[in-house]
Amino acid sequence: MSAVLAPADDTQDTLSPSEHAFIRTVLEHRGLLGDPTEAEFAAAFQVMQRYTEQCQDNPGGGLWEPIVDELCLAELRAKAFMMFGATKPTPAQWHKAHSALFGPLLCETCG
Repeated sequence: MSAVLAPADDTQDTLSPSEHAFIRTVLEHRGLLGDPTEAEFAAAFQVMQRYTEQCQDNPGGGLWEPIVDELCLAELRAKAFMMFGATKPTPAQWHKAHSALFGPLLCETCG
């Protein structure tokens, strides 16, 4: 992950590391690998807010979430949300999001 979060406002200072990872992943999904403009940052922040609202409207889940560290999970959640609009991705969607972020994920059945 290489996008730098440097908006002109103070929003960045109040974000947790997981929120930074989520927003950075949204920006990178949109092809932004450098410093975002205020508008780009605000749009990515709105995606995170939409994700949070959908999670609150449809609680539960996490059944298929991969066991990874907190920052990787934030990146995976952002990527799955951007790719599929899903707050509770299926195993296949988790797999595709992981592959898009980190490269192919091989398992016993995949070879």
